[in-house]
Amino acid sequence: MQFPEALPIGTRVEIIQPDYVAGQIGLILGREEVVEGEPSRRWLVRIVSEDAVLSLAREEFRILSQSNGGECD
Repeated sequence: MQFPEALPIGTRVEIIQPDYVAGQIGLILGREEVVEGEPSRRWLVRIVSEDAVLSLAREEFRILSQSNGGECD
């Protein structure tokens, strides 16, 4: 299975979908894992302005800036 590019933890993204959070800024927490630790094609994204984490496909967000791999704010 081939996976999209690696994104460092803390990468800032603009959420495109779903509609109810479109336009909000998020931070990449990492790739979502599925059964037996296999990585999925989805990313965990923490919404900056809310206490919420989303599971998003790569086409559902746009990269704004990449982190140096440090901790999320």
